[in-house]
Amino acid sequence: MKTLVYFVAFIYFGLANIAAQDSLLVGRKYFEDQIYAGFTYNILNYKSIDLQQKGISTGFHLGFIKDFPLNKKGTFALGFGFGYSYNKYSQNLKIQNQTPEFVLISEDYEYDKNLFSTHAIEIPIELRVYRSSSPIITKFFRIYLGGKLSYIFHSKSKYTSQDESIIITPLPYVNNWQYGPYLAIGWGPWNLYTYYGLASLFTNAPQTETLDPNQLKSLEIGLQFYIF
Repeated sequence: MKTLVYFVAFIYFGLANIAAQDSLLVGRKYFEDQIYAGFTYNILNYKSIDLQQKGISTGFHLGFIKDFPLNKKGTFALGFGFGYSYNKYSQNLKIQNQTPEFVLISEDYEYDKNLFSTHAIEIPIELRVYRSSSPIITKFFRIYLGGKLSYIFHSKSKYTSQDESIIITPLPYVNNWQYGPYLAIGWGPWNLYTYYGLASLFTNAPQTETLDPNQLKSLEIGLQFYIF
């Protein structure tokens, strides 16, 4: 894990230094949208009437993207970077230490909290299809198509009720590698954002009578902010 952290830090400061040098190219190519932050509502993408999300499932991501303009106007570009993401899923799939590890909580059973969360390092790549920007226009329309690869380095589940409290970390059978496409479209700092996970959140997990955890995928819908 320390090696991964050092690698990410090396890339971050290296790209930051390149970005600082690029800012000196006055009158030539300019660079946009190199720091991003996003807030999402997370949906477990699985067709089952037995799986129900309760409470608020939120996500947050923050990172740096190096901008590579592909034309002289800078309206068409590539973006490559890395960042951090946190995602939480509140639902009725209970994770416990004993077998079976996954249990669906009945609608009639009352509990205080049941969720699992992940922390990940992500590598986004964007095709910045269009932006109505210029070196002097800081608010503009944009359409960005992207994809990202994420590595979950920490995961945790928490269940609390009047009878018991269960905290498990890391999650059993968690699929550490996640990937999928996303779209960001908007004006100025405000951009609609959606990400569709192609990888399941769990792998090789035992099934319940009515649900297969290995089919659970993440759908994120929210806002993306390009800060600088």
